[in-house]
Amino acid sequence: MTTTDVTTQTNQSRSRRFGPLAVAAATVLAAGGLMSWQITTTTASAAPVASVSLTVRPSDGAARCAAPTVDVLRTNTTAFEGTVTSVRGDRVTFREIHWYLGTPASTVTITRRYRLEGVTFTTGGHYLVAAENRMVEPCGGTMEADHRMRELYARAFPVR
Repeated sequence: MTTTDVTTQTNQSRSRRFGPLAVAAATVLAAGGLMSWQITTTTASAAPVASVSLTVRPSDGAARCAAPTVDVLRTNTTAFEGTVTSVRGDRVTFREIHWYLGTPASTVTITRRYRLEGVTFTTGGHYLVAAENRMVEPCGGTMEADHRMRELYARAFPVR
């Protein structure tokens, strides 16, 4: 009988020692899981800025455009590839945007009161666009997207 009582006391003693510890561990895990879920949900559901507006910088028209280089592209604060969804007057609207640099937005509008050298925007066309402080240079950074130009943008704006 004494043995039974000692065994019962030992089991109860272990339960009392590990019970609060198990509850504390479960609480910490649950809280951590909840915080993790909230962070993931907030990040995943955070929508990009609705729209970004850019303007073509005025040019004197006398300069000839040079081919873009990695160093020239890196001077920009915004860079993306987008699909033109509309061309109306001096406004070009882009969607389906892949951002290389800048604040992501679901729509970008370029106002082109001035000419972009060598670029004619067409609805459905894919273009690479670079801008510094919301100003698109008239030449050098904005062009129709092709494999060669995408590689140039990828080198200028590596994924970090």
